[in-house]
Amino acid sequence: MAKPAFQELFCRRFGCPPSEYEQRAFRECLYVHAKVLAPLLRKMNAELFKPDLSFLHYLGEATDLREVRADMADFQDANSRRGGFWRRSLRIRVSGRKAGRLARELFARGRGRPA
Repeated sequence: MAKPAFQELFCRRFGCPPSEYEQRAFRECLYVHAKVLAPLLRKMNAELFKPDLSFLHYLGEATDLREVRADMADFQDANSRRGGFWRRSLRIRVSGRKAGRLARELFARGRGRPA
């Protein structure tokens, strides 16, 4: 039996269809303080959140924590290399740590273990 991917586990947990995964995961994984500004900034400049959506796309395909850690490392590298003021200084972006915690919880539940 194939292991479920993060996206499948996420959609099951949050009761959303796969077509809404990236948008819902974006909202769930934002830093708390970013939840107010991110929707406005996204309307003004959607490119600002392209790295976040790319990270969530690849994270959605992960089937184990090893893949999650690799995706998180890539995301961290992208933020440190070309984060800019909004992303690095103010952290108006997705939190890799928050996404990682959620992945650990979902994969633990997916294997039948309590989170």
